[in-house]
Amino acid sequence: MLYIFDKDGTLVPRDRRMGVLPRPILRCEDQVLLPGRFEKLAELRAAGHRLAIASNQEAVADGLISLAQAQELVENCAAKLGGVDGWRLSPYNPRAKKRRHGHSNPYARDDESRKPHPGMLVDLMKALSAQPSETVMVGNSRNDREAARAAGAQYIPASKFFKN
Repeated sequence: MLYIFDKDGTLVPRDRRMGVLPRPILRCEDQVLLPGRFEKLAELRAAGHRLAIASNQEAVADGLISLAQAQELVENCAAKLGGVDGWRLSPYNPRAKKRRHGHSNPYARDDESRKPHPGMLVDLMKALSAQPSETVMVGNSRNDREAARAAGAQYIPASKFFKN
C-alpha cells in the first residue's frame, strides 16, 4: 500500500499561537511532529508500506516564504518522520494577491497540483508505481478528502488514522 499524508494539521501542527493569534509555522526549527506520528509511520514502513507527503504550501503564494523554504519545510518534516518515499507540494493559492511588491504573483492561481485537485496524489502514485486501489490518503480537511476521491484513492481522516 501507498500511504499519502497531508503535512500541516496531519503530521505537524498547522500553526502555533503567538499571543492571541495563530501564526503559520514557517521555520524548520518550529516544526514539531504531532504525537504518535513518528511511531505510526515507523510501523507502516516496517510492514513494507510506501509513505509519501502531499502538501498545499500556500504561504508561498501569500509571500510569507519562498518556494525553496517551502521545500525545506516538507523535507524537514519527512526527515523528522524517519524518511518518506516521495513528496510533492503545491505553492499555489487562487485567493492570494495577484500582485506583490509591484510584480505579478505567479502562485496566485488555481493549479491541478493544488488539493482538492488530484495532481499531487496522481503524480505520487505514478512515481511510486501505485494504483489508486492500493493508495490511502490521510488528511484533516475537505480538500484532502476531495483530492483522494478525485484520484480514486481511499481517504481516512487523520483523527481516525492516528487514534490510539
